Amino acid sequence: MNPIKNLPYFLVLVVTVLIFYSIITNTRSVQTTSSGIEVNYFKKGEGKNLEDGEIIIFNLVYKDHEGTELLRKVGDDPVVLMKDSTWEYNGIIYEVINLLKKGDSVTFDISTEDFYANSPSAGSIPDSIKLKPLTFYCGITEIMNKDEFQEYQKNQFEKMQSEMNKQNENQLSVDLEILDNYLKSNNIDAIKTESGLRYVITEKGDGNKPSVGSKVIVHYNGTLLEGKKFDSSYDRGEPFSFELGVGMVIPGWDEGIGYLSKGAKGTLYIPSPLAYGPNGAGGVIPGNAILIFEVELIDFE
Repeated sequence: MNPIKNLPYFLVLVVTVLIFYSIITNTRSVQTTSSGIEVNYFKKGEGKNLEDGEIIIFNLVYKDHEGTELLRKVGDDPVVLMKDSTWEYNGIIYEVINLLKKGDSVTFDISTEDFYANSPSAGSIPDSIKLKPLTFYCGITEIMNKDEFQEYQKNQFEKMQSEMNKQNENQLSVDLEILDNYLKSNNIDAIKTESGLRYVITEKGDGNKPSVGSKVIVHYNGTLLEGKKFDSSYDRGEPFSFELGVGMVIPGWDEGIGYLSKGAKGTLYIPSPLAYGPNGAGGVIPGNAILIFEVELIDFE
């Protein structure tokens, strides 16, 4: 058989298939709302429509007429809405969302004027952009009733806690290496606890130690590891009181103050997961900062 002889027929067949494939893949399903918004489907999902009292969770991105992204709520930070009787008064976008099912992936345009029509805080829309389109991209990930949503929230919280615990464990390892090198280089013989707290009793007190629930009165100086002071009750001339062991203070304090007896003084070396973690505090304590507190337990009851 001569392959060249049948080549034209083969090419015609290939071209025909490619044209047909192009037509199929470039034809999107379109649905028009009662207000005339054309909703173009990238992908159609399955299931029933959203009902009053149900919760819808979706990814949403929208851009202005110049392509500037104005909002991105996706992934771990989606839009969460519960449908109720007010939806029909809340604007055109609710009309679109109400059409969608789980698994739907769509795009649609809404004029700037129409989008902000139900938003008094938007103020006056300039005439030059009133009719300009805002382009929306929306993907529905979940539709659920209230019981299912409560279970979803519980699972999300547990997932977040697990991720935070893992991050804290990793950061604790980093902090303890830094902290133990600091203590060694400064010839400080600190007591090490299972949590990662390091402490030194510099002056012994008298009597018993406070327990969980005790109201303790404490004087303190707080510094960063490099020595910069960020807070001091001594400087204010007024000690600090709190209930021990109930989460009113950072974990390093809830644990560390419990090692002091009345009148005792000590130094707490606190890794960041037992302090203010990755967020820091007050603009003066950076994220993941190791803290040092010189403390004095004045009294407790």
